[in-house]
Amino acid sequence: MTYTLESTLLHLARTRLIKDYPGQIDACLEVLTEEDVWWRPNEQANSAGNLVLHLSGSNRYYLEQVIGGHDIGRDRDTEFAARGGYSKAQLKALWEETRSITERVLNGLEPEQMLQTTERTGKLTTYAQILLHVTHHNAAHMGQIVWITKMRHAGALDDIWMKMRSR
Repeated sequence: MTYTLESTLLHLARTRLIKDYPGQIDACLEVLTEEDVWWRPNEQANSAGNLVLHLSGSNRYYLEQVIGGHDIGRDRDTEFAARGGYSKAQLKALWEETRSITERVLNGLEPEQMLQTTERTGKLTTYAQILLHVTHHNAAHMGQIVWITKMRHAGALDDIWMKMRSR
């Protein structure tokens, strides 16, 4: 196979969004208790539960709706307004459903589509731009979930980055 910028970008997006980031978030959800999932250091901060809801909504919006063309009826404000209402098991199920949708959409893309454009975001955007945004967005919020987990359970996630890479 000849590697191109487009094929490399798509491969990395698949690896990060289907395996790496979900694996790290799954590891955190395994460690966090029901109380921990909704813990926040202050009222202006987000809980791990809010971040899982937000990443699920955002990933589905950008991948299923913007790239896939299927309206998901997202309510972004609700993702951040939640102060519970979902058990850890429900969050894990939602996150797994989102990962499956992400995998389906990304596996349906070809490298040649990376420069394809859409205006479904409200402005002309390439699929490559969308994938870069989604991977960076996931990395940022995953880091917050890891931080919350480490704050609540010191030592529980030592070397999580290396453990996820070896899977």
